[in-house]
Amino acid sequence: MKKKVLFIQPYYFYGGHYFQAFNHLIKNLYNYKNYDFMVSINKKINNKSFENDFKKINKYKKIYTFNSSKNTMSVFNVIKAFIKCIFLKKKIDIFFYYEADIFALSCLYFFFPFFFKNKETIVYTFYSSAFLRRRRSVNINIFFIRNFLKKKRVKFYSRSIEHRNSWRRAIPGCDKKINIIPSLDYPPVEINKVKKIRNGKLKFGSVGQIRLGKSLDFLNDYFLKNKKYDFLILGGYADKTAEKNLGFINSKFIEKKKFLEFDYIIKKSSKLDYLVLLYDDYLDINTEVSSFFLAVRLRTPIICFPTNNWLRKVFSKYKSGIMIKSLNEFKNFPSRNSKIYKKYIGSLKRYERDFFDTKKNEKNFYNLISK
Repeated sequence: MKKKVLFIQPYYFYGGHYFQAFNHLIKNLYNYKNYDFMVSINKKINNKSFENDFKKINKYKKIYTFNSSKNTMSVFNVIKAFIKCIFLKKKIDIFFYYEADIFALSCLYFFFPFFFKNKETIVYTFYSSAFLRRRRSVNINIFFIRNFLKKKRVKFYSRSIEHRNSWRRAIPGCDKKINIIPSLDYPPVEINKVKKIRNGKLKFGSVGQIRLGKSLDFLNDYFLKNKKYDFLILGGYADKTAEKNLGFINSKFIEKKKFLEFDYIIKKSSKLDYLVLLYDDYLDINTEVSSFFLAVRLRTPIICFPTNNWLRKVFSKYKSGIMIKSLNEFKNFPSRNSKIYKKYIGSLKRYERDFFDTKKNEKNFYNLISK
């Protein structure tokens, strides 16, 4: 009989990656009876798009919830998740904290280990050692994290070789407990069923939060001057500061100021000819670019910089669009009927076949965490 696994996302309603990636995870795994999910709910945010998307996802599979702290990224959310898990320990074999603050978890399992005797804790993080160095009292953090990882029933996973290596360097003596695990939070296969009607002007788009660091100032000016193209920003302002700093963006490019429901984003994105990923503010150049996964499912070529190591490695094998060294090279886009554009589509399909096989990925994933 398979072990029961509970995925826990303590920052669910914070938005952006935390919200959408976890929704993808649920959609990809809801048919597997041995997986359950738990998220934080923040009713005070009063975001109808979040609420509607959560209602839809809850129809796939009943989701465990707990009330979020006012600050949805608060350490108190990790504490609340921990307490909730105490009451679920008889039903669950493996607790898989998804992107939770590992220092907070380490302290909780250090001071209250008796609650989870003979239970297994899986920690899956996207952070690198740079995250640790930003903290105060680094030596104290390392002490607790190392103690946590040395527990027999604890494992730690990152999603890239670079992240794994940085954590191993940061937490010496725990190399065997810090490993890589394949991602299962890519967009679901149902997106392929969306009709991709692309006609008229070439259409370019930026999907996700409206914030600094995505070359939106350049894109705003470029597409105001080059009216032979269409441009659309699908996403809401990251916060009030972003809205203030980017208030100059022409309103015709912005679909709505608030976050959009996922189905609506997919419907609009399916009409794009190019997805623009011109990020210039990477805090971690080894981070996966989740928007690329959306481009793969939609089979929409991308335009990007080579500054992200992960994306550059992908691009070296899967030529899935245009990689430019500077904004001066943002021009001369192949038409959707050209041979090179069709090659871009072919590369996206090949990446999808190679990495988005959920049946195979789930089997490998489960074999890793259930050893």
